[in-house]
Amino acid sequence: MPDCPTHKKFPEDSANRDYDVFEELPDGSTIWRARVFGMGNAELKLRELAKETVNKLFALNLHDPTLPVIHPLKAPTHQPVARMRRPL
Repeated sequence: MPDCPTHKKFPEDSANRDYDVFEELPDGSTIWRARVFGMGNAELKLRELAKETVNKLFALNLHDPTLPVIHPLKAPTHQPVARMRRPL
C-alpha cells in the first residue's frame, strides 16, 4: 500500500519507537512525564495526562528528530490527538 496517504504521513517504523512525554509548564519550562513504546501508546498517555493537567503536553522521540512531535488537541471532554512535524 505504498500509495496510501496514511503510509506517507509518517516515516516508516515511526510507530515502533520509544516516545518521551513532556508537560510544558506556564513559565515555558518542561518536565518529563513518561516514556512509552509506540505512537499509539504515546497518544493514549497524552490523553490520560490531559485529564490531570491544563498545561500543554507533547511526545517525541529524542533519538530521531525526523519523527513527528505528537500534541493532544484541547477539548472539554475528549482529547483528540494531532501529530505535527518537528521543525528542523
